[in-house]
Amino acid sequence: MKMTVDHDITLKMAKAAQLRVEPENVGQMMNSINDILDFCALVGDLDCEGVPDFTWRMKKRPSRRPDVPENWPDRELFESKAPTFEGEFFKTPRIIAEG
Repeated sequence: MKMTVDHDITLKMAKAAQLRVEPENVGQMMNSINDILDFCALVGDLDCEGVPDFTWRMKKRPSRRPDVPENWPDRELFESKAPTFEGEFFKTPRIIAEG
């Protein structure tokens, strides 16, 4: 079953994804989405009869170390390699704006 999107659906998808699309770019976005849907239809039409499902079978679980807090004997050396350090903590750039 082939699916397509039109201009209005493209705008609704962009809004749902919180994307700002300039009016002159809506057609290009619509064409790109339709290309993806065409490819999905091609994949859906493939004859996979007799093809085994792809699964990853692990023979055994990976070994895990116990989760135990450790003291670092060379703390000063470790801290000296940090880009920014404040008190007892690394200072990292803000990635989420307060608001």
